[in-house]
Amino acid sequence: MLFSDLLGIADEPVQLIEMSFSDQKACNLARHQLTEIVRSGMPFGEVIRITGAGGPGGQDELLGIAVLANSEGQDFRMIFVNTICKDPGFTDLGAGLCEHTKNVRTVETTDSQFMDAIIEYYSIMLVNRMLCDRCISAKKPFSEIFSESRVDRLTTLLKTVEQSGNTDFTGMDVLEICCGNGMATIALTELGCDPFCMDSDKCAICEGLEHGVLTPHRSVVLDATELSAFFDAESFDCIIGFMLGAIYPFNKDLWARIMSESVVLLRENGLLVFTVHKEEEIIILKEVMDAIGIEGEIIDNRDDAGVYDQWVYLGRKGSFAG
Repeated sequence: MLFSDLLGIADEPVQLIEMSFSDQKACNLARHQLTEIVRSGMPFGEVIRITGAGGPGGQDELLGIAVLANSEGQDFRMIFVNTICKDPGFTDLGAGLCEHTKNVRTVETTDSQFMDAIIEYYSIMLVNRMLCDRCISAKKPFSEIFSESRVDRLTTLLKTVEQSGNTDFTGMDVLEICCGNGMATIALTELGCDPFCMDSDKCAICEGLEHGVLTPHRSVVLDATELSAFFDAESFDCIIGFMLGAIYPFNKDLWARIMSESVVLLRENGLLVFTVHKEEEIIILKEVMDAIGIEGEIIDNRDDAGVYDQWVYLGRKGSFAG
């Protein structure tokens, strides 16, 4: 587990206070618990300050605090996170906590390393059915839920995109939105890409993680309308989404928000690749992209099966967009 390596705590159990990755945006539970702990003056055997460079005034920024706690005779690390919500009072609360601690040590890391550990934690908890109430879903056989023929078609499509746009997906910073269980992610992986994957359906993410198709520290349950709250602007070379959810005139505004959020995260001259099932969906999607200043084209990718990835949108972000 990445937290074990980061904090140097071997295989000790860890617990993040917030119940989901998306809850880290507000940190309401963590802020409340940390405030109450500091106010009570409760002593702790050890506190680990997790810092990263680039804080206010050039000082190291306090990204998180790990507290050695005990429950029913079992030691574990209770971790408070501030790398996403950026609570201005977090540093003072951390200082107050350390005042009542026998042993305080500091671990230096980077935002990206700490983020990887946070995301991996929630992935592990999800697969272990710790984030779902009364989950009764058993692991399904790989052959029942993943289509080899679809992966082959997507691999061909992506190679065509590479050739036509002088693009190489290998090593590219790619964000895959609406990734589902990662069926299409396999095609990206086969081209040497290590995408960051997200979907709002936690059961789909769980399924992909169970089969090793999605990577624990690069897969997250997240609403695509909130991308800019969790990722820095212009942090990806490509935003990609295969078989986006149904696009209709009545939910056009929803997709406009998702596309606008995606463009914010895209670097200048970054690539946008989306596939859908129906022609009317791709027409609406292109209208949305035109409205936010993205130049793109529609590609007819129909086959005899007529199921997956029948229509493709391919666009680029110019310096005027977003």
